[in-house]
Amino acid sequence: MSTFRLATLNVHVFNSPKNGKNNINDLISILEPLNLDLIAVQEIKNNEKWKTFCQRLSLPNFIYGQGDQDDLGNGIASRYPIEFSSNERAYFPCRGGTRGLLKCRLNGDHPFTKDRIFSVTHLDHINEDSRLQQIKELNPYRKNIDILMGDMNVLTRDDYSDDYYQEQVVKMRESFQREKPRFDLTKLITDEWNYQDVFKLKNGQIKDEQIATCRYGTRVDYIYVRPRDNDQWFLSECSIIDTKGETDHNAVFAEFK
Repeated sequence: MSTFRLATLNVHVFNSPKNGKNNINDLISILEPLNLDLIAVQEIKNNEKWKTFCQRLSLPNFIYGQGDQDDLGNGIASRYPIEFSSNERAYFPCRGGTRGLLKCRLNGDHPFTKDRIFSVTHLDHINEDSRLQQIKELNPYRKNIDILMGDMNVLTRDDYSDDYYQEQVVKMRESFQREKPRFDLTKLITDEWNYQDVFKLKNGQIKDEQIATCRYGTRVDYIYVRPRDNDQWFLSECSIIDTKGETDHNAVFAEFK
C-alpha cells in the first residue's frame, strides 16, 4: 500500500465512437494494467454496464450521481469501501443540461484515503459562463474537497505554444462555430481556490498535441488536488492514457506515494 493510483475518464456511455458498440472490453484492456485504486468517470447510466466495468477493474465499491439527462451521470469506483457519498446538482439553467458533483470519502486501511474527499464532475460543453456558474454553485473549495476530477470542458493557456494555439485552438473553434477560448475557470480553480493541476505539476514542459484529451486536440480532462500542510504523500506520476478511440476522450492517470 505504498502507492495510491487513480484516473478520470469520460467513457461515452460505454459506446465506442467508432461503431456505437459496447467499448467495455477495450477500455478494460487499456485501464487494467494501471492497477487503479479509484476511477472517476463521466457520461454513464446507472445500469449493468457501469456495474460490469467496475467489477472487471476489481473496484467493487461504486456509486453513481445523476444529472438531469440520463447519460450525463458521473460515477466513482473504488478498491476501498465508500464511507460517505453525496450527489449535488447545479440548477443554473443552461442549454448543456444540469450538471452535478459526486463526492465521497473512503474507508479501509489505506492511509492515503484518511480524511480525503474525492469528487467528480462534468461541466457544460457549450460556454464558459455556464461552466463558471456551475462550478461556483457546486463549489468544491467550500465543500473541502481534496481531489477534484472530471471532464471540465475547459482550457489552460499554458498547454499550447502560440502557433498551435492560433491554428488548432482558435481557428478550429471558429471553423466549428464553437465558443472562443477562455481560461476563467481554470484560473478560478488554481489561482483563487489554490488547487493544483497534477498534470502540469509533473509535465510542465509538455504542450500541444501531446496533452490532448479530446478529439479537438486540447486538454479538457483534469485531476486537481488541494494541497495539505505537512502531507506525507507526494505526486509520483501523472500521464495521459491513450484510449485508442474507444471513447472520445483520453484518460488522465495519477499516482501518489
